Amino acid sequence: MTMTLILIVTSLREFFLHDVLGNLTAAVFLTVAAWSIRTIRTIRTIHAARAARRGRNSSD
Repeated sequence: MTMTLILIVTSLREFFLHDVLGNLTAAVFLTVAAWSIRTIRTIRTIHAARAARRGRNSSD
């Protein structure tokens, strides 16, 4: 009985340490990557709009 309990506890510990924490780490990484890409695109859009306004203003 004790060996079975130890095996169950060890299996659960391995599951949580590798699978659950691994999935959480991957989810955090993907969330940060998506946020970073979105932020970079927003910044590029802002810079492009400013450059377009400058171009229109300088051609007048």
